[in-house]
Amino acid sequence: MSKSLVMNFLTEEGKKASIKISNVKEDITDQEVKTAMDAIVAKNIFDTKNGDLKVVDSAYVQDTSIVELEVK
Repeated sequence: MSKSLVMNFLTEEGKKASIKISNVKEDITDQEVKTAMDAIVAKNIFDTKNGDLKVVDSAYVQDTSIVELEVK
């Protein structure tokens, strides 16, 4: 099972933009994510086709499990 952190922002044009980070640690906290998202907005380090990231919108941790099948 793999966990990814998905952080959603609103751009200066009011559109949604997401950043996905794979293999996030098991015990990540809401506050750690909020702090990271606030830093991303404040430092303006990402460029999107819909303008700068301006507002923290939402975030979630996504669990993904993969089951390999024998097909050979």
